[in-house]
Order: sequence, then structure tokens, then C-alpha cells
Amino acid sequence: MRIPVRRNPDQHDGDPMTPMIDVVFLLLVFFICASVGTVVDDLLPAELSGTTEASEPSKTESAQERWSHPLIQIRLQTGSDGMTIQLEDQPLPDVQSLAERLARLAAADPESAVVLNIADEVEVQDFITVYDLCQSLHLENISFAVRGSP
Repeated sequence: MRIPVRRNPDQHDGDPMTPMIDVVFLLLVFFICASVGTVVDDLLPAELSGTTEASEPSKTESAQERWSHPLIQIRLQTGSDGMTIQLEDQPLPDVQSLAERLARLAAADPESAVVLNIADEVEVQDFITVYDLCQSLHLENISFAVRGSP
């Protein structure tokens, strides 16, 4: 019995493409399965507009209009006895007392600017509670304090 000989050794029957198609298919299945279990991040309806030194000259008139209302500072920190809340550097015992004080401030001037200064170790749920409280009182100008670059 004679072994058949190929006339052109560079000629392929299509078999080398089959493993490549299998690999691509397996990668496709892997990425689909890996993305199914991810949690979709919900965006908070807030605008974070950072300014740079290059955009400083354009702050003349718009900055005066934007900050003409009183500034309300809320600071959240985590201490040894749990979360501490400060409104204008005055400590408050709980979120309920913060809600009462903010309701009075919002009734006086609903266009007041609120600055949330959140420490890194504060839990996200505590931060969201305070943020939702500000929105429920129709305080629309809510900003976030961030540390500048060293």
C-alpha cells in the first residue's frame, strides 16, 4: 500500500482554522458569562465639575452668581463611637437632628449651596442617606469637597 503524497506542502485542508475558531468562541462565552454577574453602577444625579488652573480666568461672573447664596457645610467622619455629623462645625447627635436643621435652612433659602465633606472611612450607605436627605429637601446645589493634589 502506498502513502499518498501531497504535491504542495503549503496547501492546507482548512483544519488549522478549526482550533482558532474554537478559541474565539470560548473567549466569547467566557466574557459573556463573566459580565452577567456584575452589578451595574447607578449614577448619582450630581455634577462634579473640577476646575484647573487653565480655566481660572473664566470664573469671574459665573462664580459670583453661583456662590451668592449661603454655603452650608456638612462633614461626615467615622470616630470611635460611630459616625459623627457636623453642620457648620457644630456636632450633631444623629441624622434626624441634621434633617431638622437642614429643613429650617432649606425653608429660609432653598438655593443655598451644600458642600458634603465626606471622610474616606465613612460607609457609602451613610453618605447616600445624607445625600438623599439634601435632595428630599429640594436643595439642588449640592457639591462635594475633595482634597487637592499634594
